[in-house]
Amino acid sequence: MNTQRKQAWTIVAAFATLLGIAALRKRKIDDPTVDYTIHGFKRRSLMTPAGKMNYYEAGTGQPLVFLHGIGGGSSSWTWSKVAPAFVNQYRVIVPDWVGWGLSEHPRRYLLFPDYVDQLEALLQHIDQPAHVVAQSLAAGFAASLAQSTPERFSSLTFMTPSGGKDFGRDSFKFILRNTLTPLARTAPLNLILYRALFHRRFVLRDWLQSQGFYEATAVSRGIGDGFLYSARQPGAAYSALPFLSGDLRYDIVPYLRDLRVPAMMLWGTQERVVGRKTGERLTALYPNIPLSFIKRARATFELELPAQT
Repeated sequence: MNTQRKQAWTIVAAFATLLGIAALRKRKIDDPTVDYTIHGFKRRSLMTPAGKMNYYEAGTGQPLVFLHGIGGGSSSWTWSKVAPAFVNQYRVIVPDWVGWGLSEHPRRYLLFPDYVDQLEALLQHIDQPAHVVAQSLAAGFAASLAQSTPERFSSLTFMTPSGGKDFGRDSFKFILRNTLTPLARTAPLNLILYRALFHRRFVLRDWLQSQGFYEATAVSRGIGDGFLYSARQPGAAYSALPFLSGDLRYDIVPYLRDLRVPAMMLWGTQERVVGRKTGERLTALYPNIPLSFIKRARATFELELPAQT
């Protein structure tokens, strides 16, 4: 390891340690999942190969499943402004992936096959072809399962589909790959790093304002607390660290090949984590998966622009 990398790693580790200590002083946050219960959703659970999955369900009719993405603070709550609008037409099901939200948090890394197994268990439990809406990394999990068991899907909608290494390009730039990634692989510094980043309101708020929302002023304290509540669940670090370490970053391109399920993609016109050019390349490669854009939107338009989503 050269001197520059050593210095960068030392700085990041020291910063993480200081913020990790500061994170011990935390204000209680109210459970945001009341946003489901007030709309008549019932909280249920299901055993999957990865652990016990928490999910919310309301309505009758053909199943419509909303899958949240993978990232610090993610949970079923991110769909709480969209899912209630469909309960008069569909049987709406919104799960927390195991390791996220109020699902079980195993003290081990959860990798790509773990998520595919969870989704398979959920769709087997539903026992009826479902419309599935998958966000970000979850798109690859859903597409992978659809390749092997297309009969379980009625349709697929991918929102900003990405595995973090699409078309062979790592979304983590050089400095992150040589500081954050090795730190995320090093115990116990990785747990300190997680607390330093994702237990802090200002860190999550900054990401939402710069990458998640087009209008930074629309990021309310309640929006930030929705992510913070999930991020602070005991054991949440074990499901978040694999993306930071690179163990859960993948190329989504092969998973969209030869899909035998009707599918489409949605992308924010101003999205800048993955980049709209990735979406344009994907639809050029797979013209059977049309791409639609949401204007004045970035990564989390399901929260900022639920009516357009």
